[in-house]
Amino acid sequence: MPKEEMNLKRATIKDVAKHANVSTATVSRVVNGIGTVTDDNRKKVQESIKELNYFSNTLASNLKKNSSNVVGIVIPTFTNEFFMQVIKGIEDHFGHSEYVFYIASSDDKPEKERAILTKLLESNAEAVVLSTIGGNDQFIEELRQLNMYIISVDRHIQNEAPMDYICENNQESAYLLTKEFLKRNPAHEIVVLGGHEDLSIGQERLLGTKQALNEENILFHYIDGQYNEEIARQLFPTIRKKFPSGCGIISLNNTMVVGVIRSMYAELNEAEMVRYPIASYGEIVFQSIFSKNISIHIRQRPYEIGKAVADILEKKISATNSCPRTYEIKSSLEK
Repeated sequence: MPKEEMNLKRATIKDVAKHANVSTATVSRVVNGIGTVTDDNRKKVQESIKELNYFSNTLASNLKKNSSNVVGIVIPTFTNEFFMQVIKGIEDHFGHSEYVFYIASSDDKPEKERAILTKLLESNAEAVVLSTIGGNDQFIEELRQLNMYIISVDRHIQNEAPMDYICENNQESAYLLTKEFLKRNPAHEIVVLGGHEDLSIGQERLLGTKQALNEENILFHYIDGQYNEEIARQLFPTIRKKFPSGCGIISLNNTMVVGVIRSMYAELNEAEMVRYPIASYGEIVFQSIFSKNISIHIRQRPYEIGKAVADILEKKISATNSCPRTYEIKSSLEK
């Protein structure tokens, strides 16, 4: 492509990396003056930046004020009301501020999450609010070393240096949920629907549930529902076949509850449904309609989580908060 044509469009960090035959991370290191870059790679990047007019097209104004006013919000899915409320809490806090929110879903795919984060790096995002699907811890650490500010929400990220992290009291809440459910349904076999055991959220909720079950000397059957509605829907016929007389279902995620109830209403009559009471970690849309199915649930506070995220963001952006911390938002048991 002739140089004149190339300069008609805005160059991106990917364009520079491709032109210089290096990685986007190398370009970022050169642009930000961070990290080790060989003299040869630095020279290639600088020449490509000049040839593609990269700074004047995309970064000049941001470099002058050292800000892009872009805040990325990356969540696992748009289908879970929990994350919609987190986003609303963030937006309501900022109101009509000058910040622009770039909201994206990874669709529970680590490779898509990585691509979104790369795009935010290219856009010189001011900060990123991330509820990770996992599998990108090392990449996230590399981004932080490039001075990308990341707040972890709902899922702890393994990292070399501390980072701001906002979570729920997952283990305690799962413990209380299970204890109360066992009081209400003492004679049932117990099936635990879990998932995401590679993430803190899955580990903590399962640990709390196991603790309560062990204290009551109750054996249970664990099934990995992957915190996924469709997978849970497909699993219920198997549960019904294994426990034709019924069982108690402890679902460690509200999305799976939706899948189970969809399957129950397709397969069971009203008399059969009462044999499969459900304990739900989290609420579902129109939950009151399904009060006969959902015996007890944990009331999460995603809106409050969003407000807390926004407060930390505001302080960090204004440089009044520089010490990374862990913030816990208390959920409650709804009987």
